[in-house]
Amino acid sequence: MLRRRRAAQAHLAVLAMLALAVLLSACAHYTPMPMRLTPTPTSMPGNRYVDAKLGFSLALPPGWSASPEPGLRNTPHTSAVTLISPDEQTIHQQVVIGVFESSAMPAAFALRGTPTMQIGPYPAISDDRMHGVARAPCLVRLFLAHDDYVMATWCAGDAATNASDFDHLLSTYLPAAPGFVPHAQPAPAPQTCAQREGALGYAANAQWGRTLAGPTAAAPALGWGAEQPGIYVCSNEGSPDLYLFQCTELVNQFLYAQWALPHIPGNAARYFDYYQGSQLHPGVIRDFPAGTYQLSSDASQGTSAFRPQPGDLLIFQDVNNPRAGWISGLTTSPGHIALIVGVDAAHVYVAQENYNETQYFLALPLATVANGWQITDLSGLPNRIVRGWIRLSANALA
Repeated sequence: MLRRRRAAQAHLAVLAMLALAVLLSACAHYTPMPMRLTPTPTSMPGNRYVDAKLGFSLALPPGWSASPEPGLRNTPHTSAVTLISPDEQTIHQQVVIGVFESSAMPAAFALRGTPTMQIGPYPAISDDRMHGVARAPCLVRLFLAHDDYVMATWCAGDAATNASDFDHLLSTYLPAAPGFVPHAQPAPAPQTCAQREGALGYAANAQWGRTLAGPTAAAPALGWGAEQPGIYVCSNEGSPDLYLFQCTELVNQFLYAQWALPHIPGNAARYFDYYQGSQLHPGVIRDFPAGTYQLSSDASQGTSAFRPQPGDLLIFQDVNNPRAGWISGLTTSPGHIALIVGVDAAHVYVAQENYNETQYFLALPLATVANGWQITDLSGLPNRIVRGWIRLSANALA
């Protein structure tokens, strides 16, 4: 969290750097990333971060650094970065920025509707996820900088108090300078469960954060190791953290490591479209640009748009009435999300955190029915439904 007594001084310094960057067209630029803090943090002269992959840049506050994520897969138009504050280990916060870059992004941003705010010179939308709709409160900012669609999150227990600092930090954003040439940047090594705990200031714990599966672990048929996830599955038993090693954290780690995609904030139940009462609400995935994702309902809840495949996100919601065609609305449960790592004729195979200590890999029955594909939930929770699955366009598996 930025100290208020440093805010005025940092504000003047940032404005000076921004003005200089605008005058000098050869200035380089920088990028943000989600929750993998293994790589060596990067900061440039004057503490301005320039992204090696997409060329965008940010002026970092004094003492801050940036840890970039180019992704394990070939995704030339996405990049992400995690911003690290000097007091990261005492406040356990996550500041993640993801950038989608292409000529299609202005149209995609326009589909979000009328901007509700301004981030520096850029039209922006606020979609904060606070208590009641998120386990960890998160500020969420979406803005368009030329052909860059930027999605930024600041997640912490006191996120709401950081709004002005967050907006000021993002106002220093600059897209790539003309003639920018991407630089090769290797993906960082997977961070172990203990390393992820330590990065946020938690002491090693015999149970919480215990490694359940490494990146090459053998899972049920067509499973985890074949997906080459680049991340660890960790125990959440006894967790003191609002977010770390929750079900959503595993999925966000995967999206981040594989395709350099930003952190999706909020509870798992709200990732997919959901009803509250009789009103349909958009899922948080719709903070991503249109065209970068697809939604398919489970056949128990409608007509499936496509068959599940490895890399898809499987969404479970807890509702007041779990009948087919439900419009009853979510309960207070945060729901659940799992990562599909394999599919055959009769099963989908998933990886998951914060489910239980033994079924972090699980096979769920899959049936082909008249209106699509139906996945059976094995949790035993009476009001839980399989809502559907989400496919990112970066997931180019056949």
